[in-house]
Amino acid sequence: MLPMSEPRPRTRHDDCTQLLVNAWRMTMVHGIDCPLIAQQFRCSCGAEGREVFRAFCTFLCALAVAQRRCLTVNPPGPHALTTDEARMLALIAAAQNDCPCTLEAHLTWLAWRPLRQTLEESVRELSGLLSASGQRLPSPA
Repeated sequence: MLPMSEPRPRTRHDDCTQLLVNAWRMTMVHGIDCPLIAQQFRCSCGAEGREVFRAFCTFLCALAVAQRRCLTVNPPGPHALTTDEARMLALIAAAQNDCPCTLEAHLTWLAWRPLRQTLEESVRELSGLLSASGQRLPSPA
């Protein structure tokens, strides 16, 4: 008899993806002042949770101002990622994993030229703080 395979343990990649997507979705529904969002960051990022949450808010503001078009975000829950949610994750992953060409491609797709620098600075700050708190996204494809 073959041993039963154990379920694959969740990775920190999964945790980081879930944190960012859920926070973006909840922000769209409840606003940035929702205490549940801040709590998610404290639970996931530990002592750096408040600083990571602040950087996430800054990133969302920069994204809202710089975006070329209205981005699609699913409501909170176990829904599949929208294309825009996946691209947001790829942008952060490119900054976190030091992939400058991929980062530039996503910035070009997402943001108007005059506003790209602001978005790039905010995504680099967020990705650095996520890394410092142990939250990682996989390298973008």
